[in-house]
This record gives sequence, C-alpha cells and structure tokens, in this order.
Amino acid sequence: MQYERIVLNEPHASVEGLYDDKLSFWQIDAKFINDVVMRLTDWHTDYLFHGYRNDRIKAVRFPYSRFIVDAERLRDDPMEAIGQGIVYRYFDNHVRMVPEAAEKRLLRLWHWHQKRLKDALCEDALLLDCHSFPSDMGDVDICIGYNEDWSKPAKSTIELAVNLFEENGYKVGFNEPFSNSETPDCPFQYQSMMLEVNKRTYMAPNSLHLKFPTHFKQDVNSVISQFLQLSLL
Repeated sequence: MQYERIVLNEPHASVEGLYDDKLSFWQIDAKFINDVVMRLTDWHTDYLFHGYRNDRIKAVRFPYSRFIVDAERLRDDPMEAIGQGIVYRYFDNHVRMVPEAAEKRLLRLWHWHQKRLKDALCEDALLLDCHSFPSDMGDVDICIGYNEDWSKPAKSTIELAVNLFEENGYKVGFNEPFSNSETPDCPFQYQSMMLEVNKRTYMAPNSLHLKFPTHFKQDVNSVISQFLQLSLL
C-alpha cells in the first residue's frame, strides 16, 4: 500500500489581515510586529513545501495571519486558558479586545480552513503539517511531530524522513520543541506528521530573506517524493 494523497497543511505562513480593522483588533506597533509577528510567523513555509508537482499532492494554505485566527487550534483548546485559542486575545503582553460579532466572523474562518483540509484528505492519506520555529527555541534543524494515537505515521514513514534529512546534514528531533500534528475529524483513517523547520536552516541571520542557494526546498521535496513511492506494507 502507498499513500493515496499527501496534504500539505500551511496554517501560519501568512501575515495578511493584521491591518484590517474588521479582522485584527490588535494594537499594531513596532514591538508587536518585531517581537511577535516577525518572530512567530512561519515565513516562507508555503514556498518551501511547494514545488514537487504531482496530482496526489494537495496544499491547503490559510491566507490570514495566525494572529487573526489560529487555523489549527482545537475547539475548546487548552491554550484558551492563556488567551491563545482559535482567536487569540493575549500574546506576549499584547491584549486583543475582540467584539462578540467579530469573533463569530473569525470563527467562520477557522471552520472554513478545517473544511478545506477535510475535503483535501482521503482514506490512507498523509497530512504534513508544515511549520517553522525560531532558532533559539531548539537546537535541532528538523522537528518531526506526531500524535501517539491512530494518526501516528507508519514507522517506515518516520524512518524515511529521518534518514533522508540526516543524509543531507540536518539534525533531527522528535516532538521537541513542538509536538503533535493536525488531525481534522474525518470519517476515515489517515496519518498525520508535523515537520517543523528551524529558521536557521533556510533564512539568513537577522533577516526575512531566504539563504541563497536555499537547499531546504529541494531536500524537503525529495522527502515528499519518496513518501509518494513508499510501501507501507
């Protein structure tokens, strides 16, 4: 058996909506942009994980900033307790006052993204949850995350990713600094694996620019292409 489809979930790559009065409700200042948005947006992941052309690969990109709606938070997410559920209300000493009517509108964006993911998935698909993280949050180059449940990738999938990344010189870790992977509710079985990339592997220091030449895009596309050919028997 092979994976029927690979679905690329790209929920945090955008900064759109932050200056939209109907969506934002943040006090946008230099500190918020520099300390929060610049640091924690998954810059370029929508570019890095694209490129391998195959009709069995579907990309689902959320077009708004995670600070508008975090498209992969859970309903009643535990992060609600600190103001960082689906609709953030507090982040790094920044407060967001969201009117009730606006919250309903924002929640519809979350439902819309979840529906797009469900529509892209199918029986025996592999969901790749595509992220990056600041270099001071971990010393690995690639963090592979998964859930310890029905959605955990096959052992051969995890081993293939580790071997290919390590062969290309990357240091690989598991569920650290981030863990788990997105799993929308579907009436069928599929597998889910998060790939978190240390920003130092593909971005120039103290810059939003990609390193040139950037090897990570080629390397991750090699991993994805091997997933499509992988026998899971």
